Amino acid sequence: MKIIAAMSEDRVIGHGDGMPWDVPEEYEQYLELTRGTTLLMGRRSYEIFGSDSTADNLIVLSRSPQPVAGATVCRTLAAALDAAAAFGKPIFSGGGAKVYAQTIPLAAEMLLSTIKGDWRGDTYFPEFDPFDWKVTEERDEERYLFRRWVRRT
Repeated sequence: MKIIAAMSEDRVIGHGDGMPWDVPEEYEQYLELTRGTTLLMGRRSYEIFGSDSTADNLIVLSRSPQPVAGATVCRTLAAALDAAAAFGKPIFSGGGAKVYAQTIPLAAEMLLSTIKGDWRGDTYFPEFDPFDWKVTEERDEERYLFRRWVRRT
């Protein structure tokens, strides 16, 4: 499993019904990196980003059993992981904060974009121990910094 996220320098990932920034080139990168994969996300993240998804399979982790058009709904992480594995495609965790908190311990990689500037929000990417990870790729773009983190063995 891989984690994919965009956040501010102080880990903001959301504000209200979306992100506090508009960085289309970073969002295009997200769509390209998740193209053809299985994307796991919470219901709220799905409502915000799901219609744009380029993933072949969407899995929504939700306490509510209500169906979601175009996605498989699972009530537990274990069920979501089983459903994701059945598709046989790379699995990405795409948020929100609660889903990230549950999936970071299971991930082998994290693809994290840090949006430049001062951004305020109400939802944060979970803290993680950087000593458990190493940066294997770093790209300093005009409006964001992209890092690929790989879990140390």
